Amino acid sequence: MAEKQSLALVLEDTELGRWALTHALEAEGFEVRAVETWTEAAAWLLRARFSLAFVAVSSAPENIADRAAEIRRDHPNTRLVLLADQDSIDELRLACGPGPEILAKPFDLEAVAHVALARSGSADRALEA
Repeated sequence: MAEKQSLALVLEDTELGRWALTHALEAEGFEVRAVETWTEAAAWLLRARFSLAFVAVSSAPENIADRAAEIRRDHPNTRLVLLADQDSIDELRLACGPGPEILAKPFDLEAVAHVALARSGSADRALEA
């Protein structure tokens, strides 16, 4: 396993989703804080500097666009990746505008690794599994 270098936050409402994302990110060298609720995620965002945050749209409060803008404003060095069902990606792009990347659910672990390690490219593209 690679040496832990960066801290990643995972907000996902399913135990299996948290487990899969945690293991995929740890395999790429990230130290991971995986949580189930927005309240837990907000508390971690206040306590630590994250280089990466995966946020499941289903786990966030009703207005994900506001939460995404809040994360980008308050944590400009945190790369934000929204996890969304395939059928809601276009609507999510319109609501959030440019900035967060969007990963379609269900996702495969290679897509997670690709997003986690990408250093450049379109910030608001959706990667399909």
